[in-house]
Amino acid sequence: GIGTASVTATINGVNAVVSNSGAQGTYPGLDQMSLLIPSSLAGKGKVNVVVTAGGKPANPVYIVIQ
Repeated sequence: GIGTASVTATINGVNAVVSNSGAQGTYPGLDQMSLLIPSSLAGKGKVNVVVTAGGKPANPVYIVIQ
């Protein structure tokens, strides 16, 4: 897995704290991460999440924040 120190994330362009990242434990090669959503994004609706791990960007995903 990739350690938390080498993982960054933004949500709608706002830096998000990566509180945990690493192997998820059931499926080999699959990692998971936990992000803290900044309170400034409350009520923003559909936003994009961009994660970079080990210097490589992942495909962006979208979530809805109520």
